[in-house]
Amino acid sequence: MNRKFRNLSILPVLGALAVFSIAPAARAQEPVIQVQEDAARALRRADELLQQGRFQSAAAEYERASELQGGSCADCLLGVARAYSGARQYEAGIQVTRMALAFVSAPEDQARAYDQLGSLLALKGDMNGAREAFGKAVQLDGRMAGQVRASLAEALLKRANYAQADEKAAAALSEPVEVAVRRAP
Repeated sequence: MNRKFRNLSILPVLGALAVFSIAPAARAQEPVIQVQEDAARALRRADELLQQGRFQSAAAEYERASELQGGSCADCLLGVARAYSGARQYEAGIQVTRMALAFVSAPEDQARAYDQLGSLLALKGDMNGAREAFGKAVQLDGRMAGQVRASLAEALLKRANYAQADEKAAAALSEPVEVAVRRAP
């Protein structure tokens, strides 16, 4: 009887040891989940800042989301590039979009990235590069054809508007203030 009692008394101890050895592993996953949630919140916040036209803040928040995820993430990099585009820093946006392409594996996501690259190249005025990027987007995902046409049209419209705005600004700077104010819409 003594022997049975000894065997039974060790079972709860072994069970407790098992629980205590598993608990740290479960607790180690809690921070990972929290970090992922923080990164997702940072991405949403960055998207909101981008929508508000706060490009510098949006870029910083995308970079923070990337850091929270433990390194470069494609969505974060593409977001930074969109922020650069909004700030009319096309060369920087092009470079970051090309960096993002290295982290994108799904063809649909690659197509989206090439569409963005095509838009940035068109905004910069590199129409040959834009055609190549847009073509790659459609090649990767044929469903992107309509999106590519819309992206190209939007980029060309922005370029035309920027050119007109630059011309109007130059003209306004060269004429007396009273005349420039009267001509303003």
